[in-house]
Amino acid sequence: MHIKASGITNLTDARYFAAKAVDFLGFNLEEGTEGYLDPMYMKAMREWVQGPKIVGEFDRSQASTVREAAAFFGLDAVQVTRVDDLPELDGLEVILYVPGAGPESVAPVLRAAAPMVAYFLLDFSQSKLNAKRIDEDADTWKALFAEYPILLDINLPAGSLMHFLQAYQPAGLALRGGAEERVGIKSFEEVDAVFDALEDL
Repeated sequence: MHIKASGITNLTDARYFAAKAVDFLGFNLEEGTEGYLDPMYMKAMREWVQGPKIVGEFDRSQASTVREAAAFFGLDAVQVTRVDDLPELDGLEVILYVPGAGPESVAPVLRAAAPMVAYFLLDFSQSKLNAKRIDEDADTWKALFAEYPILLDINLPAGSLMHFLQAYQPAGLALRGGAEERVGIKSFEEVDAVFDALEDL
């Protein structure tokens, strides 16, 4: 199962997730948004980690800006939200961010964008469509997860999350970085539980 750590803002997170052998480390490079990280800090952090692909996360930026950043900062992949810009990102490894919604809204986006992206990041973390409501359309969701390379971001305790992953079999999981308690000090108890449970899958 592929793992993407999103929204990395500090070296503590970066080193922790790299040590867990995640596939992707994502850094928010969209200036003016919450969690934005100066790309120069991102460049400094990546020198301390090895293994994961470095992903620049963008929201409103146009394709030309994303391409320039990918080249200048040597990004391994980019995460974007603008479906219309995907043809202009040809040649880049692209993760398309898709807000969590009902399958009738999500399916057309997946279908249209699939030839142009490596993965979809389906974000249910901010959605009212929780696991219980997803279960109401279980067959439809299972078909989508089987057909498309989806990294799932959903707020569930480790035990419930493992049950969900076993039931729906997405291509991967998206986890999130967060603020340090103090510089270099942070508790990883909750995410440790997720990684421990993943070992049992």
